[in-house]
Amino acid sequence: MSQTTQTNTVEENETDVNTEAETENIVEEPVTPSIQPNVTEEEINSDYVGSEEQQTVNTEQTEEEKVIELVKNEYGTDQGVTFNIANKEGTIYHVSVNDAETTAVLTWYTVDISTNTVTQ
Repeated sequence: MSQTTQTNTVEENETDVNTEAETENIVEEPVTPSIQPNVTEEEINSDYVGSEEQQTVNTEQTEEEKVIELVKNEYGTDQGVTFNIANKEGTIYHVSVNDAETTAVLTWYTVDISTNTVTQ
């Protein structure tokens, strides 16, 4: 048994020595910014948007988003309520304004998206 204890002690001591040696060899090198070849300063400072970003930058609203926006404007607020498109018949949408907590219908709107008219 004493032989096992001595072996474990030696291994622990070797581990401590290796750890000390590793920490002594750490060298910190300064980080320098990389310069891309053939890139002008104007291109670096431009507001270029890549093709992947252009897909998310697209500000075009869908027809449904336009309908909801029209109803929000007519209702006057979007605080404490949700807007739900219940039905679509051609260019006519039927939208409910619901209480956000109870989901009870507060009012109904009819939206003609072709003329952007909203009626209650």
